[in-house]
Amino acid sequence: MYPKVLRSEKPVGSSSTLSVSPSTTVTEAQLARHGLELEESTGYIRWRKDSRDHPRNWSTMRKTFDTSLVMFLEFYTTVISTTGASAAGLAFVDYGTSKMTLLVAFSLMYQLGQAIGGLIIPPSSDLFGRRMPYLVSCAVFSVSCLIVGVVPHISGVFVGRFFSGLASAVPSVVVSGTVEDQFNTERRVWIVLLWNAAATAGLAFGPVYASCITSVASWRWIFYSAAIGTGACNVLLLGIRESRPSKLLSKKIACLRAECPDAELNYHTADPFPTLRVFINVVFIRSAVMMVTEPILIIVSSISAVSWGLIYLFTESLTGAFTALGLTARQASWPFLALIVGVILDAIPHVWEVQSLKRKRQQKIPIHPEDKIGGFTYGTIALAAGLWWFYNTTPPAMADASPFLPTAALVPIGFGVNEIAYTLSGYLTDTYTVYAASAFAGLAFVRAIVAGIAPLVGHVVFDGEQGVVPGYVVAALATAFCVVPFIFFHVGRLFRQKSEFARYSFAMNRLTTVEETDELGVV
Repeated sequence: MYPKVLRSEKPVGSSSTLSVSPSTTVTEAQLARHGLELEESTGYIRWRKDSRDHPRNWSTMRKTFDTSLVMFLEFYTTVISTTGASAAGLAFVDYGTSKMTLLVAFSLMYQLGQAIGGLIIPPSSDLFGRRMPYLVSCAVFSVSCLIVGVVPHISGVFVGRFFSGLASAVPSVVVSGTVEDQFNTERRVWIVLLWNAAATAGLAFGPVYASCITSVASWRWIFYSAAIGTGACNVLLLGIRESRPSKLLSKKIACLRAECPDAELNYHTADPFPTLRVFINVVFIRSAVMMVTEPILIIVSSISAVSWGLIYLFTESLTGAFTALGLTARQASWPFLALIVGVILDAIPHVWEVQSLKRKRQQKIPIHPEDKIGGFTYGTIALAAGLWWFYNTTPPAMADASPFLPTAALVPIGFGVNEIAYTLSGYLTDTYTVYAASAFAGLAFVRAIVAGIAPLVGHVVFDGEQGVVPGYVVAALATAFCVVPFIFFHVGRLFRQKSEFARYSFAMNRLTTVEETDELGVV
């Protein structure tokens, strides 16, 4: 469970290390044909730097197809996640129960499923690779959405939304591992930015998506369309390739063993042979241990969960704020698009970041995770400023304001939420590298729980004259977040040096990558 020391494991058998013995019949030409080489100092097989089969060396077209598809899956499932509050408001006629019960069924059950799924399912990609979890989860999501739409009893909503959330945990977490597999730190800046932008935009677009569909059809078509959309996506996912380098390396070793059955082949891997005991340790225990023992993960999860939960809070409270200013229920969903404007604007400061990282690489200056969290500073400031602006220009603080004033406030909020998600996601990816999926499982668990509770809180407290105090509390909490970036600047490197998971994952990443790395830096 804990990575006390580096080790390598055989895909078959009990030996914990694999090497090429002096009597082996494996030739240098055979290794080269598989894109491999022998590390003379240790006798271990590793990737050649120019191997075309390593995900970092894949063609641009291949990387674009694979990453675009899984990011779309993340975007679309996130869109469906925030349609819950809208569907709950319209399903009263069908089920005749309270709004709170419907919010639990449509919103909380989805997030509970995502919380559990994020903790126990995606880390299995560390054992079984990336491709299969995507295929299975997309199919489950499609079927569960169909259940929500087809089953006439409210139990169908509880069951369907729970399994939808369970399945959505895979793209929301495993994408980080897919990105780390294929891109070095310089290129990852834009890819991670696009990934987080897709997820944040999905959050904001959900209420608009629901409004557009329910204006011409039943609320059930929200979920019929989701079943159709993810079903089509599942077909396209058949075309993606496995991207976990250690899994690809183990397959190549298996081919060499078939060619040279008497050879003793040893290689470095972070993936132990998936026995039942190992599966339980990795999937059920490692993520839980990291979530409660890693200071970096605890801080990142807490801040990311609150900022992410704000959008879910808005799905229930924002509509009421704008209808109080004279908009219809349908019109009140359109201000969510202002959040997406903020997400788009967030790309501008990263032009400078990309250039800065490029200069450092050219000058052979080590790049550390803390070098990439400058955006965390202005992201928290933008979020706090936007929240103070919003809650001071909506009822009851200002009863006769123009709807354009609070709508404009959503732009810096969208900017801040996306920047915080982007920065912290990149920081986790760079810190835990080969264990990125396991680290993101803890983050996803906390974030999903907060997101599930947020609409319920919004329904209870953001009502009439009570709305101003909770709003100011949320804005004050966001203001307190502004000091956290400076904590990371000063002690982030120390946290990583003391973290056994961070040290182990960095060391293993050095042994399985095709690029140069620096001491406690990133590739």
